[in-house]
Amino acid sequence: MMQRLLFPILLVACLSFGLGPLMTTVPAASAAATARPGQQGKPVEDNKTLLVYPNPSTGIVHLTISNLQGKKVELSVLNVIGSVMYRETLTEMNDRYTKMLDLSKFANGLYYVRLEADNTSQMCKLVIR
Repeated sequence: MMQRLLFPILLVACLSFGLGPLMTTVPAASAAATARPGQQGKPVEDNKTLLVYPNPSTGIVHLTISNLQGKKVELSVLNVIGSVMYRETLTEMNDRYTKMLDLSKFANGLYYVRLEADNTSQMCKLVIR
């Protein structure tokens, strides 16, 4: 009888001190960081500098480059072992720049599209089928 009463008390005590199994809480500060003012509860959209689509692709790939106006940008496509398969320097950047690449001559497989600017570097995976 004593064990029946002791177990619920012990369980409540462990849970109230955060000792329960797989118990995780999100601090209020990090929850607030994911919402914009006036949009409580909605996640913040990730302001990506480079978008690659469609992915997977048959070889015709569209790139959208954002937030690099007035900067010199190095665009590269690398294979899985890191060899540069395509390289281009872009200079006339505006706020939202779109470029089409024809990679249909590339073999099917996984590639990486790398974008490098003054203080920014981003890499995206690209699958060519």
